[in-house]
Amino acid sequence: MSAEPPAAGSVSRIECVASVGGKGTARVSFYRHLAPLTVNSVVRGLPFDSRVTVYPAMVSLFTQLRVGVEKPRTQFSRGDVAFLPSASLICVFLGNAKSERPLNLIGKVDSGVELFDAIRPGDVVRISALAV
Repeated sequence: MSAEPPAAGSVSRIECVASVGGKGTARVSFYRHLAPLTVNSVVRGLPFDSRVTVYPAMVSLFTQLRVGVEKPRTQFSRGDVAFLPSASLICVFLGNAKSERPLNLIGKVDSGVELFDAIRPGDVVRISALAV
């Protein structure tokens, strides 16, 4: 009998939970290979709470991160998570969008993207690492 080796976890993927009091939770994954410096800065700051600003195509979370442009993109789809270096914002896209400013794509909402549809201005989102 040979025992199977344990499944190797992803070195790039960091699973997190985004929660809003009274509204629910969503699963979010950050991927180091998309923007390594940005994702490492986000992960080092976990857990964090942030007030949100709501725009028609996205929800923005205020952060204290200071990271430059890294592998910039301007086209995004529903569930994409990106970082706007010029304003230190983490942005969750609610639909397909094209940005005038370059953002660093850092992850994706795996499940519960509806939570971000229900968020209102001033709500507080807590992002924390998923316990393994």
